[in-house]
Amino acid sequence: MQHLLSITNYTPEVLQEILDLSLELEDSDAHPLKGKNILFVFEKPSLRTKVGTEAAINQLGGNVIHVDAKNVLYGDTLYPDGTSYQGREASVDTVNNIAQWCDAIFARVYDHREILKLAQYNKIPIINALCDQHHPMQALADFLTIQESYGRQKCKITFVGDANNVAFSLLEMGLKLGYAMAFTGPGCYFWNDTQLHYFSDLVQKHGGSFGADTNTALIVPGSDFIYADAFVSMGEEDDYDSKLSEFDGYQVNSELMNLAGSSAKFLHCLPAHRGEEVTNEVIDAAYSLVYQQANNRRVSAKGVFSYLLDNSKATTTSPGL
Repeated sequence: MQHLLSITNYTPEVLQEILDLSLELEDSDAHPLKGKNILFVFEKPSLRTKVGTEAAINQLGGNVIHVDAKNVLYGDTLYPDGTSYQGREASVDTVNNIAQWCDAIFARVYDHREILKLAQYNKIPIINALCDQHHPMQALADFLTIQESYGRQKCKITFVGDANNVAFSLLEMGLKLGYAMAFTGPGCYFWNDTQLHYFSDLVQKHGGSFGADTNTALIVPGSDFIYADAFVSMGEEDDYDSKLSEFDGYQVNSELMNLAGSSAKFLHCLPAHRGEEVTNEVIDAAYSLVYQQANNRRVSAKGVFSYLLDNSKATTTSPGL
């Protein structure tokens, strides 16, 4: 059984295969998902992930079924780490029922353990639409956009801001594919030693490079892409003022883009908080690829769901557990 819970257990070859398949299917009339039902379970708000992926599945001939998260999540069984949560019914019953009607579950949750809990029964593929630790669907769309601009050239990609789920999946995928990845952000929202060691291991295994520092002037120059995300993510609204104050000096504005270089492009996963992590001048510039990225949420979803659900495509076991 194959899942897409994170980028972690996917090989560089499979990641590139999914990107290539996405481009192959972008404007294709093929219907590899004909007769397939995908259950959408969204605990958090969504625009690009929900609408872009639903459009992709429809275009591939599949069907989407939406259900309230409380009817699927929070089962009264143990999380994989041994802790428990008392919920509506046992997760094994929930998953066994869904597997009789649907061919995959696409879930956006707060806690990554909910994704792991659904996947542990290995009944149908579980695809992570975002959680607190990972955003694999975003990373795939990002690198589709990057390769559309630079081909397979191993350019430099710098994330500016919070060491969050989007940044982790971006860095992880870039390092697996051998890119020059970099990160700059405030020390209180930086990577911990375990994460930094993991990124260094990926460099050793796959031949890319990684640099990280709180000083933007040391990291940004020479970047081909500057990537930003909201400083305050969904679920952190109660800490809005205190967290925002820590990111003084990390706004992506024209001065920071000039520091990167005259040919640098701008990326943002959206939604953007204009005037906070990015200025209007940057996000609306000709070098901004944010809407191309957004459209590629649809295109890369075609590759993901076709790879996982079309038996003729899924040639490698990459459970992502």
